[in-house]
Amino acid sequence: MELKLSRQPFFINEIILDTEAEQAVECDALLPDYCPDILRILKCTVQPAVTSRRVSGLRVELEGTACITVHYVSPAGSIARSEYKVPFSRSLDLKAEPQNPVVGVRCRVSYVNCRAVNQRRLDIRGAVALQVQVLACREEQAVTGAEGMGLQLRRDRMTATRLLGQGSRETTLDETLELAYGKAPIQSILLSRGRAAVSECRVSAGKAVVKGELEIHLLYETTAGGWDQMECTLPVAAIVEVEGMDDTSRCDAAQEVLSLSMEPVQDNDGEYRCIRLEAVVLTTVRAHGEYEAVTCSDCYSTRNQCSFRPRTVSTQRLCTVVKDPFSIRESMPLPENVESIIDLWCEVAGCEARPEADGVTAAGRLTICMFARMKDGEIYCFDKQLETERKTSVEGSSLSFQPRMCCTACGYTFTANDAIEVRCDLLLEGCVYAQQKATLVDDIAVDEKKPKEDTACSGLYLYLPDEGETLWDIAKRYNTSVDRILDENGDQQPESGGVLLIPVL
Repeated sequence: MELKLSRQPFFINEIILDTEAEQAVECDALLPDYCPDILRILKCTVQPAVTSRRVSGLRVELEGTACITVHYVSPAGSIARSEYKVPFSRSLDLKAEPQNPVVGVRCRVSYVNCRAVNQRRLDIRGAVALQVQVLACREEQAVTGAEGMGLQLRRDRMTATRLLGQGSRETTLDETLELAYGKAPIQSILLSRGRAAVSECRVSAGKAVVKGELEIHLLYETTAGGWDQMECTLPVAAIVEVEGMDDTSRCDAAQEVLSLSMEPVQDNDGEYRCIRLEAVVLTTVRAHGEYEAVTCSDCYSTRNQCSFRPRTVSTQRLCTVVKDPFSIRESMPLPENVESIIDLWCEVAGCEARPEADGVTAAGRLTICMFARMKDGEIYCFDKQLETERKTSVEGSSLSFQPRMCCTACGYTFTANDAIEVRCDLLLEGCVYAQQKATLVDDIAVDEKKPKEDTACSGLYLYLPDEGETLWDIAKRYNTSVDRILDENGDQQPESGGVLLIPVL
């Protein structure tokens, strides 16, 4: 009977690139005409966002914008701000041309220095670290079955992951917000922060319907000469397509604020009690499909000599999609002579992951920032660095995790002895992968001209298995098949310790 081999696809997910590149951010800036002069710089922050990521041949090309915000004290003794946007682009080399690439990018600020050249001019120098990971999925055909020539295959089954791909969609929001009743009109906006978070991701008809919320925090100076805050939440929805995605796919959905602009506008009475909000939110969905992979790791023919070409491959298996909210509390002494806190917020300065024996631990670096008014009337900015860790229990070897950590809310309460207790609500997200190895057989050849020699004579043999010996080992030794041994012995296995009946034809 002619030998017939059957093959099935095996999907190999691999990390093509995992690196960190430093991108310079420099700006020689003049204050806009509507901004007051600079008396003293309070704080300079950089918010980087990657707006485009694509793979072209052996290169991954990134484009983005760094939004620089400078807060300073004006000659009138109040807080003022000025914003600048610095575009950047970066190209990185790949070691191989990927199939179906997925690009993950995290940004963190390495450093930023800002000095006032004069009352109207700023010199800003900084750098942003781009942590880039490129995953790809390639399909290979492996032998999984055979008929004829007395060929026996050792089949292995495993639950594997196919990286389907990644899709994204930008959502533009243009809203007019109103201050709550009784609030004093706006003199100027001092600080605005936005954070987008996914609340629901549902796959239907091959599309991911993602719903989330854009949370806005606003600090502004009132026409009465004081400061006030405003918080609001806006819904954000997007439909993202990924080829091959279905209702059983496991998805990692994330939302990121690419740009945020807030300006005061007049209401019907001519007072600045409304805010014009313009924002762009990027929704990204990474989709995975689980399947049962059948592989062949060994073979032999009961009639003739045969040869085969095995090889060991490694693939990334999705262990879990992390979406873990948690909170931390930290007691902080107030700086000396602080009269009042104008605003307090938390920034995630970076997050790294390290594998543990039974999971992965994400280590986050936080910065607690505070605008405070001193007893002499001066305004200062104070920063405090914190570190936090969060463990995710996962089974697997050679774990890989590119975590995303953000602060969803931050508040404080006054305690005794001129101290405050700060509470930060944090969210840890991302995909945890484990390395999975499999043996694939590319081809099998049976030589019809070379019958097997030194095989056992036909009959029924009694055999006492050695410790750790499998039915496959025994069948191969006696040149029979596993199915024949099972027919003679029922459910009895070698590990049961009993004598087995081995049929040889």
